Amino acid sequence: MKQLSVIVFFFMSLFLPAQDNLVDSLKKALKIAKHDTTRCNLLNDLAENAGDDEWQGFNSELKKLAEANLKKHQKGTFLYKFYLKHQATSLGNMAVVYADDGNLKKALEYYHKSLEINTELNSKAGMASCLNGLGFIYFGMGNADKALMYGNKSLKLSEEINDRSGVAAANNFIGDVYARKGDIANAVTRYEDNIKIYQELKEDRGLATSYNKMASVYGDQGDVPKAIDFFSKSLAIQSKIGDIQGMSANLYNLGAIYFKQEDYDKALEFYNKSVAINLEQKNQISLAMAYSAIGVLYYNLKDLSKALEYYEKSITTSKETGNKSALAITYFNLGDIYRKKNEMNKALGIYQESLKLYEELEDKDGTSSILFKISDIYMKQKNYGQAAKVGENSLKLSQELGYPYNISQSSLILSRVYSEMGKWKEAYTMHLLHKQMNDSLRSQTSQKAAVRSQFKYEYEKKAAADSIKSIEEKKIARSRLEVSEAKLKQEKTQRIALYGGLCLVLLFAGFMFNRFRVTNRQKKIIEAKEQETQRQNIIISQQKHLVEEKHREITDSINYAERIQRSFMATKELLDEHLKDYFVFFKPKDVVSGDFYWASKLQNDCFILVTADSTGHGVPGAIMSLLNITSLEKAIEHSSDAGEILDHTRQTIINRLKKDGSVEGGKDGMDCSLTMYDFKNRKLYIAAANNPVWIVRGLEVIEVKPDKMPVGKHDKQDISFTRHEFDLKPGDVVYTLTDGYPDQFGGALGKKFMSKNLRSLLSANAHLPMTQQKEILITTFTNWISNLEQVDDVTVIGIRV
Repeated sequence: MKQLSVIVFFFMSLFLPAQDNLVDSLKKALKIAKHDTTRCNLLNDLAENAGDDEWQGFNSELKKLAEANLKKHQKGTFLYKFYLKHQATSLGNMAVVYADDGNLKKALEYYHKSLEINTELNSKAGMASCLNGLGFIYFGMGNADKALMYGNKSLKLSEEINDRSGVAAANNFIGDVYARKGDIANAVTRYEDNIKIYQELKEDRGLATSYNKMASVYGDQGDVPKAIDFFSKSLAIQSKIGDIQGMSANLYNLGAIYFKQEDYDKALEFYNKSVAINLEQKNQISLAMAYSAIGVLYYNLKDLSKALEYYEKSITTSKETGNKSALAITYFNLGDIYRKKNEMNKALGIYQESLKLYEELEDKDGTSSILFKISDIYMKQKNYGQAAKVGENSLKLSQELGYPYNISQSSLILSRVYSEMGKWKEAYTMHLLHKQMNDSLRSQTSQKAAVRSQFKYEYEKKAAADSIKSIEEKKIARSRLEVSEAKLKQEKTQRIALYGGLCLVLLFAGFMFNRFRVTNRQKKIIEAKEQETQRQNIIISQQKHLVEEKHREITDSINYAERIQRSFMATKELLDEHLKDYFVFFKPKDVVSGDFYWASKLQNDCFILVTADSTGHGVPGAIMSLLNITSLEKAIEHSSDAGEILDHTRQTIINRLKKDGSVEGGKDGMDCSLTMYDFKNRKLYIAAANNPVWIVRGLEVIEVKPDKMPVGKHDKQDISFTRHEFDLKPGDVVYTLTDGYPDQFGGALGKKFMSKNLRSLLSANAHLPMTQQKEILITTFTNWISNLEQVDDVTVIGIRV
């Protein structure tokens, strides 16, 4: 019977809605599961649905379990293939982990292992996923040819099985390779196709990525309005679905746009927001790029020491992750500093390191840019022959790309080099080209025409060829179809003539006989229905009246209970009296709530604020919240120490619930964070039970980790709560919360919002007015939950010191 219960529980868990906490249900099923097949399926589901801090552990357990069972079963059997499939899945997940950590060699190793198994199983979907992953890794390592090979293989497999999401994933990646190689027309075609696919599939995350890529292309082409338009579309979607890392990338991109417009204050603001999120999310690759960009900004502000500081941070981070792209850019920028200091040999060496990386990456834009920098160094060293040779290579690449700025810089260097060499005609030609490009850059209309002429021509030529081919194919198909339709029409007419008369005769005879029988029955049926309808109407009317009356009584009772509960909580008048700048985002799941926030002025002139989550929600949670509040009120009569207050509160709750009738004697209570403010001496005292407290200070986020025990009966109930002490600084923002917001299911995949994403969202907006922060929290929560049900009470409180 126990085995049967495991199976039933497992299948029930598959149909549980997100709001019933699927992850907890899967964990419970895993604890009682006996069979390894069931355990594998449960571990696989947990690896897909668990949070960032748990999924890797479940994946590792899945890998070990699959490998152990492969040794027990004969090759080729059903169970052998079952465990082999789970092994392939876990290896692919491990590859993702290593790629995120920047260990590209390990990621390659695990992708190849997973690909080998998926090939053995003939799983085209699994093979396509692995091939796409391999392409991304080789792309990051600078091997564009191998990256394209794997990307095209993945695309072909996805098209064979009609996997539209797989096609889009391969297209995105292939477009990136083309963009780096300077084949803009092909890149734009891929991104535009993907926008259509993601709109059809209603995949917001993929659509945001495609908008982002289109924005980057237009930004490189100099079309700033279109770039900002696409970035804004992408950012709006990412905010809606809670894609924190995607928001970080867009904040960086917007910083780059403002930097190009020489709005350095605005650019630095966006760059710093991106840095804060990347530090929080531990995304080393994006962090390296952001550090490098801030270094360039300080270089333009002529603060060379600050620029060097950020370049060194970027180089260190890039080397740790093997990120050639970020390293090439930072070497490029570092060379500019030594060139500015007139240390030409040092600058030339660093530029050549950058050139080597750009050539490995097959990045034509970066290569052309670094070449005119090297040409300028050779000219300053009076090595005119080498300066001309390098400058001509730079100009050739710049003209292939159609980038006006690169053409302008290359032609300017060459005009000076040719002048020094006495080649007056060539010097004059280059001078005219430089002037033409500068005029083009000043005019938005001419800029668009000059910048995009080449890739537009290629794109339109390709589109025209495709269109002609399509028309010819349609003509042939139409001709064949017309012949086929004529033949089918003739055959159909003959069949109708043959069977039509017979069918009409049979139908008429059947109709007459049926009408005779029906007419005799209709009168009796109508009379019986009239009597039944009258009886049912009387019953329905009585039941409706009874239900409405009961519903009104229950609603009135709950509304009255809500007024009573609110009278126990902190009032707006009390908070306004003691806090200068704050917000309270309080959203109960039902009318009454297990969450509450309570405040009081203590005898030592400190102001105490408690943000708490009582056991349960709705009516039981609300009753528990009143017990918790009265226990807090009793505790502050005995002590003004944060830790001791929670100790006293816990003891009171345990004593009051001893006689609740349960065997264990009342294990209810609350999770909470208690903050005590001494504004006069700028001190903050904190005691926390299961709920953290976050202090945002500039770009830094200080997390006060809670004691892992509730305020109530528990195994650790004899251990005192920890008191934390902090010196407050002007501008500090203190955030307290319950677990309702991070545990809310939603987004495109129906997963939890997660604590780390909420922390990133708060830290990224901590500089904004508190009312605006509250609006962002409300909007993000509403968009995240979408059509799903709210799973728990939600409370988030922010206080600016």
